[in-house]
Amino acid sequence: MAAASNGRNGSAATRQLSVTRRGFLGTTAGAGALLLTNVQPHTYAANEQLQVAVVGVGGRGAGFCVEEGWSSVRQQTGGRIAALCDVNKQKAAEAFKRYPDVPKYEDFRVMIAEMGSKLDAVVVATPDHVHAAPSALALRAGLHVFCEKGLTRTIHEARTLAELTIEKQRSTQMGNQAGYNDRVIENVWAGRLGEIQTIHMWGGGGAGRRPKPSGKHEVPDYLNWDLWLGPAAERPYHPEWMQHAMWRDFSCGHPGWWGAHLWATLYKAMKLETLWPIDKKPPAAGAKTIKVTAECCEVCDATFPRSSVVHWDIPARMNMPPIRLSWFAGGDEAEKRRRDALRELFSKHPQWGNADDKRWSNWVGNLWIGTEGVMYTFGHGDTTVAMFPEDKFKDLPAPPQSLPRPLPGRFLRGWVDGMKKGPTPMGCFNAFSGPFTEWFLLANVATLFPDRTLEFDPVACRIVNDEQADQMIRPPYREGWKL
Repeated sequence: MAAASNGRNGSAATRQLSVTRRGFLGTTAGAGALLLTNVQPHTYAANEQLQVAVVGVGGRGAGFCVEEGWSSVRQQTGGRIAALCDVNKQKAAEAFKRYPDVPKYEDFRVMIAEMGSKLDAVVVATPDHVHAAPSALALRAGLHVFCEKGLTRTIHEARTLAELTIEKQRSTQMGNQAGYNDRVIENVWAGRLGEIQTIHMWGGGGAGRRPKPSGKHEVPDYLNWDLWLGPAAERPYHPEWMQHAMWRDFSCGHPGWWGAHLWATLYKAMKLETLWPIDKKPPAAGAKTIKVTAECCEVCDATFPRSSVVHWDIPARMNMPPIRLSWFAGGDEAEKRRRDALRELFSKHPQWGNADDKRWSNWVGNLWIGTEGVMYTFGHGDTTVAMFPEDKFKDLPAPPQSLPRPLPGRFLRGWVDGMKKGPTPMGCFNAFSGPFTEWFLLANVATLFPDRTLEFDPVACRIVNDEQADQMIRPPYREGWKL
């Protein structure tokens, strides 16, 4: 999350920044629902210009604030940036300069309290640990929400955002640009690979075991460290805490980083969402549990393991049999096991390819193993696809259209279409990205308890066979912060 600037003392556009968190909490008697008592959201009509606030405008968030581009709020939504919020003056400087007359804030709670009635929607592009809190507050204020991936840091946060989307009937979207690949899904559903027996996903591991940052460091004058921490446990400032995707307290790790891009297609194709209570309705596949097990990984309480293998054992659902999905993270033993599995597969089916194909050496990817062939997918939304044996699948015609049409809308434009009562956004929190996030975050819980099979109930949103692991689903927020 980038930061607010004190700016010119007399400017109407920057006066909001003089409100400190302590002063704000003192005058509102705390955070959470109390902030919204007098907020009446602006009613967005299709013929009006959308009024959008952006929370987190440095780093990834800077892309939402440019004039043109694939993630430009102005170009892709036709809307107006009506407020900016960030805790890091240095990272926010470019966006703040681009919009000199737009109100600017350090605290998103102050922004929504003061600006909520003038806004239609909020884009959240902060670090992972501060995704859920502003998204939930904006939804409670009646605003539409676009939140970058990974949607939330914890499973409970994902469930909360899904439930708020239903309750408030707002358009929501998680920012994995391409969503899922409908042609891949329809090829699978058409049986072109036969029955999918397993899927191997691979990608980067974590930083491995390391001590928590220590020592005394002065907080830079451009950073509001207290607000950067957000709901995370209080600790002294250290620049290492801010390293991307390293620390569990602040990150989703690889599952929320690349998994959100690479795994959405397989989640949809394997009909995993039918195990969840979508829109608070009973699961389409019935009430069943998912088992998840982490192997060959060191226990890293503060960081993510450098190497690990995580298995999800998925029960039968709809017309699909049980399946094991396996994620091979990092190198060492995880990479050895993945390579051994490749060699075994191609020794049994040499016509399907060979283990030395350069595609299997890409740093991330998915291998779908069916009874009639295999498929490689890679990239944002699995847009790179190859099916083997290549002669069999060469010049393959389009599969039958088995997904409902029109397809859900993608990214920013799909989000805005949802506001106008068009198709539901592809990554809406309630029907897709919330349950999807719950599923992939199970990997992060499992790596805290290696070699223990955890049993997750998607209806109750609980790990039912391990109380200690279940507590990791809903870690507490620090005092003064609410979801």
